[in-house]
Parts: sequence; structure tokens; C-alpha cells
Amino acid sequence: MQTTDIFTVIYQDHYLLVVNKPAGLVIHPTYKHADGTMWDALLVYLEQQGGDDWQPPALPDEPDWKLAPPHIREMLRERRQEKQWKEDGLLPRPCLLHRLDKDTSGVVALARTERARHHVARQFHTHTIIKRYLAVVQQGAPSWAKPHQSFTVSRLKDDGTLSLLAADNLHLSAQTEFVLDGPLWRDPVDRRRCIIDPTGQQATTIFRVLATKDDFALLEVRPLTGRTHQIRAHLAAAGYAIVGDKVYAPEPVPETPAASLTRQFLHAHSLELQRYPDNKSCRFVAPLADDLAIWLERYIPEPKPL
Repeated sequence: MQTTDIFTVIYQDHYLLVVNKPAGLVIHPTYKHADGTMWDALLVYLEQQGGDDWQPPALPDEPDWKLAPPHIREMLRERRQEKQWKEDGLLPRPCLLHRLDKDTSGVVALARTERARHHVARQFHTHTIIKRYLAVVQQGAPSWAKPHQSFTVSRLKDDGTLSLLAADNLHLSAQTEFVLDGPLWRDPVDRRRCIIDPTGQQATTIFRVLATKDDFALLEVRPLTGRTHQIRAHLAAAGYAIVGDKVYAPEPVPETPAASLTRQFLHAHSLELQRYPDNKSCRFVAPLADDLAIWLERYIPEPKPL
């Protein structure tokens, strides 16, 4: 891994760039955060590197060019090469393929060529990309997060079937797996948060309980869709808010373990996709951030299959 002053590079080639984003860093400029973002740091990093030595591969003439005059064949070769540069040459700027909240750390992937962008974006669209997050939750969530309709909680049984549960009677025990399903939309009362709303965008989240200790549960979470605040909003709707979350969790009691976290315990741990252009299955991993690892070791020290 290559470490910069802002982020760590997990993987880089001509087509793809995967980095480990720290917590507290906004990914892309907004009207509230015009500069000092990870995007700014990425552009500086790539500019310092300069281009690479990629060249379009030499290709034979197409069979139907055979009878064309020499100057026409040359024109066709030039046009094909221009297309190769456009599709597989480096983009002027990389393309973010997904995002993380400001206070969520972990894996972020960017495409560096147009064809790579299409290749990975198609996988996001078909939900074949596997994103795994680590989260610690505690029972309790604000009343506004409680869904009134259009939200289901199911337990995923060993045989792959689902058992529907009452959303207000969810009990977490180690090695159990659940599916949360409900449309998400911006809360009209407070646009900074999302709630279950029948008019929202369909969202599905799977999570497995890795360990429990006292009031806490360590989860491995797989969002099948990529809605804004999906993991945070779905878990809060199920009555288990992420510890340290300033929006979706109740105010922590002073001098408790939850109060000792300065940000939400949510980390994008790994990303699995089919790499372009060889379509090889790849898994990129971001080690748990130091602040979360220290907290976890102190309050949920049991062995965990991370």
C-alpha cells in the first residue's frame, strides 16, 4: 500500500484506483465543503504521478477494409485509434464509482478510463458488487427513525429461506443473519437524515452478527443497494443505531463506552468486483481504522472472524 498525507492507496493500475478513506474527510466538494476534500487530494496525487505508458494495442485491419484505397485505410486506422484512446486512455479526471459518508472510513473505488467506468458501474447496477462494512450497534434509536409502514425485518435461515420478524422485537445474537428491506427518502422534517418512506427508493441491507458484548453487537453489513445513509437509516429503523452516530443514535450517556467514540462506528471493510479488462474477481480490503480497532478491542474483545 502507498500512503499519502490524506489517504492510503490500496490498489492502482491503468484502469482502477482503490483507496482507504479516513473518517472526517468529505469525499467530493459540495456547497458546504468547497475544498479540503478527498477529491482534491486525489487530483493532487494523480497530478504528481503524471501519466502512464499505456498505448493502444496494435490491431490488424478489419477484413472489409481490404478493398479500400490506402488513404481511406489510413483514415480508418486513425479513427479506430482515436476511439481506443477515448475508451481506454486515462480520463482527464478519475470517476468516483460510489461514496462514503464523511465520518465513515474505508474502501472507495474510482475508475480511470471510460470503459472501466462502464464495466464497474454495470456491476453496481446489477448488484453483483459485494460491499462489506463493519458496524457496532446498540439498541435504541430516535422515535423519528421508527418506520410506520413499508419496512420488513427477516431472519436469514441456514437453508437460505427468510423468516419474517416483528421490526420492534429484533434480538441480536452471535452468528445470526438478517435482511432489512424498506424504501428510503430524505426526511422532510430534517433533510440531513433519511427515513423509511413508501415513496422512497427501494433499499435492501443484509447483516450478520459477528459478536455481542453487554449492550453492543458487532455486525458485518452488506448493503445490496447504495442509497444515501442506507446502513445507518435501516439499522436505526430496526431499533439498533450505530454507536457514535451523531444523527441516527440517541445522545450517549456521558462517561460510557458509547460516549468515548468521537464518530460513528462504521467502516467500509471490503469491496469485491470483477476487474477491468480481464474480468478477474478481486477483493480489496481496508484494515479497520485505528480509533475503531482500539475501541473494539477494549469493549468487544472476543475473537471475531473479520
